Amino acid sequence: MKAVWLLTLLPALAMAQSDGGGRDVNIAMFSTHAVHAATLTATGEGAWTATCAACARRPLTTPIHFAKGEIFAGGPVRVTDNASKETRNASGQWHLRATANGIDIVLSLPSERYVAAVVAAEGSPSEKPQALEALAIVARTYALNGRHWKPRAGHLPAALCDSTQCQAMRLGHISASIETAVRSSTGETMWFHGRRAEVFFSQHCGGETEAAGAVWPTLRTAKYLAAHPDTFCIRRDKAAWHTEVPTAQLMEIAHAEGWKVPVQLADLRVTQRSPSHRVLKLDLVDQDGTRFPVAASSLRLAIGRALGWNRVRSDLYDVAVRNDVVVFDGLGHGHGVGLCQAGASEMAVQGKSAREIVEYYFTGVSVGFTPNDAGWQQSSNGPLWIRSVGNDAAYQAAIQHAWAEAAKRFPMQKTLTPEIVAAPSVEIFRQMTASPGWLLAATRGNTVVLQPWSILRNQVDSVLLHEFLHLCVESEAGDKAPLWLREGLVEYLAGDAQSSETMQAASLETALRHPSTQHESQQAHAAAAAKVRGLVGRYGITSVRGWLASGVPSGIA
Repeated sequence: MKAVWLLTLLPALAMAQSDGGGRDVNIAMFSTHAVHAATLTATGEGAWTATCAACARRPLTTPIHFAKGEIFAGGPVRVTDNASKETRNASGQWHLRATANGIDIVLSLPSERYVAAVVAAEGSPSEKPQALEALAIVARTYALNGRHWKPRAGHLPAALCDSTQCQAMRLGHISASIETAVRSSTGETMWFHGRRAEVFFSQHCGGETEAAGAVWPTLRTAKYLAAHPDTFCIRRDKAAWHTEVPTAQLMEIAHAEGWKVPVQLADLRVTQRSPSHRVLKLDLVDQDGTRFPVAASSLRLAIGRALGWNRVRSDLYDVAVRNDVVVFDGLGHGHGVGLCQAGASEMAVQGKSAREIVEYYFTGVSVGFTPNDAGWQQSSNGPLWIRSVGNDAAYQAAIQHAWAEAAKRFPMQKTLTPEIVAAPSVEIFRQMTASPGWLLAATRGNTVVLQPWSILRNQVDSVLLHEFLHLCVESEAGDKAPLWLREGLVEYLAGDAQSSETMQAASLETALRHPSTQHESQQAHAAAAAKVRGLVGRYGITSVRGWLASGVPSGIA
């Protein structure tokens, strides 16, 4: 059955949103090169363009070629660099503006969707859930703790980029395992002494993580990013690597970088290592013994730009010059600071939780939505699983009563084990459901996501009943059941179907799936309720319920 978000409407209420573990993030796209002409193409329903942020939106029905001016777009859109033919596909808010140096292209996404794209690029669906969840916590913390991309003056603002200079991204389809890992940790980030931690990760630390201060001097006081042995990653392998670069080629690279270099390279000597044994500084040595210092990070990046990023994979190596060839023998992949993905994967195999993984690599941090909570807590109430920040004790009886009442009104033909998620903030609710803040709840599959208990207040009973009825109805709905039937049946069973609102079936289906305003959504739900009430009166509840599986007979809809 295709999953569809089913929504309970919140009476008109202004919702203040804040970063309680999530927000929209702006990402500089095609960040590794300049784009001078681009094409925007719709990849699904609801794509639009506009000439300014507040201008009227026009449906994107045919590709638009863009090279001058400014354009905004949203919905499912593909942006193509006309020169390289590279594409980026995303359903978000696009902003393109032409400049003298090319086109600025910025994509705005909810932070949870960004995190999912990072985990999809940096992780593997086959990894254990705990490792993926730990990576999601790290990626989310990185995204929300500050600016990692600095556009030049006069260019569109963005805090992140789509390359490994920030965090790699893979937009598009997200596997079920990665989606589950991200949802399991929604909104959770790492904190240290009341502030979000500066966090990093690398593919393989080679058996010992690196201190952040050895790579970035401004982070010398980040005690949670200290170097320490990692016995987990090397249980898989040591990630040993070997590469050779002819001395003449290395000199060409050095000249291109503008370095002061020997006339002829005779040797390359390590002059300083970090406490984790990584190379910090080297000397390029001329035949007469003259030394020319270079930072190890500069050398690695220069070789990477010229010859490929897999040549010198880390700064944990030994190096020598033999027969006019620079020979590197090293361990690990990446800078080694923070989370080691290979080690995290091994810890997960050994049964460690995501929290244990994070706390192993970031000593002394706490995980939560804010510095003052402990993140998600899970409990059970009969067949129901409840996930919250641990403040649901007062609502246990209401949850149990609503579940029993839903089963009474719609006797179930199969056993369900629902999960109730009480969001700690309006923003986390929006991030988890991709819904606007004026909704009280959203149900997908066996999961009910609620606004914070403080928002629900005296509507807890009716909201829980409504969403549990959604669970019951969806458990029998097949692909042939239109959304208006499912929504309308829930309204009828909940006793909310008193409206006489009418709407054509096709228009009703569209309005339910893609409401542009709260009022339009309310009208559509009222029309669905009235339609189902009439059908129940004419054909009986048993027949209407049967249409969930078989579809509405032709001539009736």
